Amino acid sequence: MQLAINMPDELFLSINESSQNLIHIAKQKLTLELYKNHKISISQGAKFLEMDIYSFMKLLNEHQIPAIDDYDIEAELSA
Repeated sequence: MQLAINMPDELFLSINESSQNLIHIAKQKLTLELYKNHKISISQGAKFLEMDIYSFMKLLNEHQIPAIDDYDIEAELSA
């Protein structure tokens, strides 16, 4: 599945980032938010961002999101 976001040219130019960097930022923020709200597991987040689980856990820590809680343990065990 592919998603697209329309952004006005003036907003894109004012951000002063490459389109590839904006895609990376959006993908990362979406993944972190989905994980934080218990919509995806650690392994799903890591796979979506094309990184190993330990790198994803480090990213979670950098954003002060607990890497493991009771919900995550149950989700990982059932997966």
